[in-house]
Amino acid sequence: MKTPKIYTYSPKNQKSEFDLYALSKGLNSGKPLETPCPNCFVISCRNAEELDQYSTLLFGLWKAKSFHQFFVGSVIPFIRIGDFKNLVFEQMAHLQQKQTAYQKDVKAFKALAQNERAMYEQLLLISELKRMYISRHLKR
Repeated sequence: MKTPKIYTYSPKNQKSEFDLYALSKGLNSGKPLETPCPNCFVISCRNAEELDQYSTLLFGLWKAKSFHQFFVGSVIPFIRIGDFKNLVFEQMAHLQQKQTAYQKDVKAFKALAQNERAMYEQLLLISELKRMYISRHLKR
């Protein structure tokens, strides 16, 4: 598998449907994002499968706080793009040795993320219903 291109986000650059974004500043550096922000890196993947693999990898690295060892800066910590690339590519090379097991886990992760999103939407609807039940009895 070829490695994707990783670069610093700029609003001037064109976006692809297979772009993944990762926060580059703050204590949440490395966190995968669906939409770009001014302080992020772009991982430009070739297809949806590669996008899912890198998204899952970034989520795991972020949750494990693997990027914390590379933080620099005294007030607002950030991660350098070279350190980010090295860690991501090193971990992906390690995962290539267990490709079938990792593919299975990526699919399971994706299914869980969809379930989580559906539950979140249900919780929002329940909250809105609770508000409506009470607010219709209040004086306007």
